Amino acid sequence: MNIGLALEFAVVLAAIFFGARTGGVGLGLWGAVGVFVLTVVFGLPPTSPPIDVLLIILAVVMAAATMEAAGGITFLVRIAERIIRRYPKRITIVAPLVCYLFTLGAGTGHVFYPLLPVIYEVAYEHNIRPERPIAISTIASQQAITASPVSAAMAVMIALFSPEISLIQIMLIAVPATVTGVIVAALVQMRVGKELQDDAEYLQRVQSGVAPSPRSVRADTVAPAIPSTARLSALLFLAGVALVVLAGAFPQLRPQVPGENGLVPLNMPLTIQIVMLSIGAMILWLTKAPVSETPRTNTAQAGLTAVVGIFGLAWLGTHLFKLTKML
Repeated sequence: MNIGLALEFAVVLAAIFFGARTGGVGLGLWGAVGVFVLTVVFGLPPTSPPIDVLLIILAVVMAAATMEAAGGITFLVRIAERIIRRYPKRITIVAPLVCYLFTLGAGTGHVFYPLLPVIYEVAYEHNIRPERPIAISTIASQQAITASPVSAAMAVMIALFSPEISLIQIMLIAVPATVTGVIVAALVQMRVGKELQDDAEYLQRVQSGVAPSPRSVRADTVAPAIPSTARLSALLFLAGVALVVLAGAFPQLRPQVPGENGLVPLNMPLTIQIVMLSIGAMILWLTKAPVSETPRTNTAQAGLTAVVGIFGLAWLGTHLFKLTKML
């Protein structure tokens, strides 16, 4: 490796380092700085930005944001909460699986965040160390994003591997692998730390009033009412996810468009974009969700962060691959 190539690798690593320290959109902005330095200083021709990835994320985010504006995410969270409360003694396994399943369908971790206080409350009430289910539930949600057909992570993989590797092939690997990992981790986590009734330090803190007793943690606040449009918006969004999966599993269901060798099925990136944007429009039309609230939702804000992050970081990544091929 010559000195110039080593310096180019150093630029890539430095951009990733500063982006990781900044966090949020800073990761993407520093990725663009890396592209700038490699192009202007080192004269490395820039590759094209990952347009397909960005458009897939935008389409899915808009559909999810309209669902949130109509109350759909609140509806899904309420269902997940009921399931968790139904099996309190098995919460270390049930809570991670519920978080995994709902994140898998929604494609966003925002379904998971409101469940953290519920998991803590249910575990603590039944003398189970709250860190056990909370730690695994956090990991389970992130694993589900990796396997979700409508997540930003899947958008990157589809754009990179389609049509050589289909959405279904990716999910056939990602879903069993991540579910197995979550279950194994949950079983291990069940034995982490002493049981609360055997933890002398915890008992001493309860007696001294530093830690609350298990009976005092239940919240007495009344849950806000769910809009009447919430169920419909959630069902429409999940129907869109199902259509994406079906289109990936059965290419003959996609429209036939002219290709190099005659008519071919519409590619998956465009299919996802069309389906999810259409679902967003249907949610707005049928639920009368406030359009002005859609870009203000947590999902829309997180989606913007993902778009900027992938714009800069994935663009920098293509330069890294180019450098690797030069070795």
